[in-house]
Amino acid sequence: MTKTSMTEALTNVRADGVGMTELLSPASTGSRLTMGHASFPNGTVVPWAAHDCDEYSYILEGELICETKEDGLCRFSAGSACFIPAGQAHSTRNESGAAAQVLWILLEP
Repeated sequence: MTKTSMTEALTNVRADGVGMTELLSPASTGSRLTMGHASFPNGTVVPWAAHDCDEYSYILEGELICETKEDGLCRFSAGSACFIPAGQAHSTRNESGAAAQVLWILLEP
């Protein structure tokens, strides 16, 4: 068993303002999964990006807008989950007036 917590893990605040906390990783668990927490302050705009693995996200708090070329704009609020397949470019923003909190998982092929 591998155990960690938000208070034990390091949070990196990226240039776009998103606070990223990696909780579990292949290096720590020997699995193909990376799990973390992201905090999106109001007004955050994350530039277009794509991952080489599948992304699963669960909105813990707040509301986010995610855009893909295939699906257009999708709004997600607390209690929503989404799946972004490996290679799909996406951009996320927070226009809600409050911070949003997300639990995310990247699953390597």
